[in-house]
Amino acid sequence: MIDDETRRIRAYRIWESEGRPEGQDLAHWYRAGDDTIDPAQGGREYSRYSPDTAPAGSLIIKLYRSGDQIRGYVRKVAETDVDDTVFPGEEMEPEAAFKLAESHRGNSGRPVFVELVEDVEWDPSWGRLSYQTHS
Repeated sequence: MIDDETRRIRAYRIWESEGRPEGQDLAHWYRAGDDTIDPAQGGREYSRYSPDTAPAGSLIIKLYRSGDQIRGYVRKVAETDVDDTVFPGEEMEPEAAFKLAESHRGNSGRPVFVELVEDVEWDPSWGRLSYQTHS
């Protein structure tokens, strides 16, 4: 059992790891009570997607709802006059989408972006989600 002070610190770290979103206090508080996860320690790191932060060539994992499940696909941002490439062109489980993106990223060191739509909330077991500004 986690004491209140530890839980408060964990909730704060979850909030920070998700880019400080507003209105998620209660969700962060409940997730902070799960001592099997710590999103701020190690693991994979992703950047939250927005059109102005992902340059051409970037990989984006789009997570959305399909019925009562969260599904996703991976796409690569093309130049403005070319259609984006979707790998492999069908929806998959989130974990499979993360693995596919990691395999296509290889050792490039480039960030992998994540787009959350249809009220999908970030699950800390997927890694850490941060905001990145375009440079």
